[in-house]
Amino acid sequence: YRQNEESYIVNLANEIKEKELSESFIHKKADYNFIECDTSLVVGAISDIVKIATTKGYTEKDIQVLAPMYKTINGIDNLNIILQSIFNPKDDKKKELAVGNVIYRENDKILQLVNDPDNNVYNGDIGYIKSIDINSKKEPIVVEYDNNEVGYKRENFNQITHAYAISIHKSQGSEFMHVIMPITKGYSRMLYNKLLYTGVSRAKKSLVLLGDKDAFIKCVNNSYSLVRKTNLKLKIMNNLKINTQNNK
Repeated sequence: YRQNEESYIVNLANEIKEKELSESFIHKKADYNFIECDTSLVVGAISDIVKIATTKGYTEKDIQVLAPMYKTINGIDNLNIILQSIFNPKDDKKKELAVGNVIYRENDKILQLVNDPDNNVYNGDIGYIKSIDINSKKEPIVVEYDNNEVGYKRENFNQITHAYAISIHKSQGSEFMHVIMPITKGYSRMLYNKLLYTGVSRAKKSLVLLGDKDAFIKCVNNSYSLVRKTNLKLKIMNNLKINTQNNK
């Protein structure tokens, strides 16, 4: 519903959902492109795409990078560092605050990670840092979410993260004008059909997939999310059996 009727994104989403992927996915369309590149080149490719987009007037409000994992070189954490340097580079006029290895800067795009009904902000909401006061003992960071300002105490900094790149899970229920989504073998344990469908269907006007074609095809055909392997059930049953025998 978020795309127009002629959008290839709609066709691709349906093909993914039905696991009937046609070869058309490798061909560039008006609103879609699949860029094949080596895993080691993914971050550089995303950086180049975004830089070109900014020269055309696009901002971080127009573009959303989605990825399935936080760690690895192509993970969300590293992508946010690269994208922050493009969309909101260091500037003496902007105050910033270091939180561990993360640098928060005024005007940064921010993602809320937990529900906070008292402040009318919820998991998945995206806002922008309005002000930073490193000397404040109360709320050093203030983020604006659709005209709703929320202050964060130092002990609550773990409730936010950068949002230039976010997880596909956190994107559920949202839509973005232009989506860039890397697909690599390094994400293998997180690549499954429903997750891919969710990411693809977030794009409203354009979608760029880049990375490994074989990983993408494998993801389309993988119905199962990460299954946790455990012997807990067996141990409980054996323990019950032993206790039952001892009570006889």
